[in-house]
Amino acid sequence: MAVGISVSNTSNLSSGQRILVNAAKVAFPPAQPDPDLIWNQEIPQGHKQWDILTYARLSQASALTEGVDLAQSQQLVAASLSVTPTEHGIIATLSKRLIRRQGDAPVFSQTGTQLAESQRRRMANDVRALYDGFTKSTPGASVAIDITHFRGSAAYLMTDNDSAYGPAPLPYRAVLHAEQLSDIIVDISDTAPRGTTTGLTDSLLQRWWRGRDRLYGIEAFHSALDRDTDGDSKGTIMAEEALVLVHAGETEVTEEDDKSLRAIEVGIFQEWSEAERADPHGVEIYSDSSATI
Repeated sequence: MAVGISVSNTSNLSSGQRILVNAAKVAFPPAQPDPDLIWNQEIPQGHKQWDILTYARLSQASALTEGVDLAQSQQLVAASLSVTPTEHGIIATLSKRLIRRQGDAPVFSQTGTQLAESQRRRMANDVRALYDGFTKSTPGASVAIDITHFRGSAAYLMTDNDSAYGPAPLPYRAVLHAEQLSDIIVDISDTAPRGTTTGLTDSLLQRWWRGRDRLYGIEAFHSALDRDTDGDSKGTIMAEEALVLVHAGETEVTEEDDKSLRAIEVGIFQEWSEAERADPHGVEIYSDSSATI
């Protein structure tokens, strides 16, 4: 016979106790605004490819002399871009026993939510991969971005750098890592102790960061950009139509009952592809994004 004080975790006595599980917490999804910040196109059913022509400008008009024939004719020139969407998807399989045992826990609906978040993350990463393709890049690896690079990028987009595309049309969007945004805020804020802080600095300290504030009239968005091994990230400042995301049909959600497995397979699928439309209409922001703390 066992002797001593009986406590709550004593051998088989603990098996008679019920376990209460509090509301399950879910990993918060990272910021994925990228697909919504570029030009989105939808191709109708029955089409496999999306094509767009971008017409280059004609030569400047000439001054004429009365009685003299204008002999030289201008020819239209267009750059062609073809995008063919491909299929993406993810599935999760839930045993029916799990669903029953979860009781009131919304495991089925929660699975659907997380599948959608996973699909969105893939789409956002596909768009982010395009930022590296812009020819113009600033300020460079291991260099912190400052206001000079930001306004310089805006000036570059407004400049007539290429007759095939012309200046980048508004609106412009900045898509940056949180630490890149932090470097910008530091550069335009004066936090020296002075008893009182007024003007721009006071405004920034009180309200930044709300997720899409403007700087030089450009909306700046926080995105979950990757850091490389040296602590640098690649974001962008671009015109909306510099990049394009082409969808083929709506998101398809599937549910399949596997009776022999006694499980339900849930899936989410969508076709899309992305491409760079106008290289001069974007600037890669390649800069230090090492953790501040």
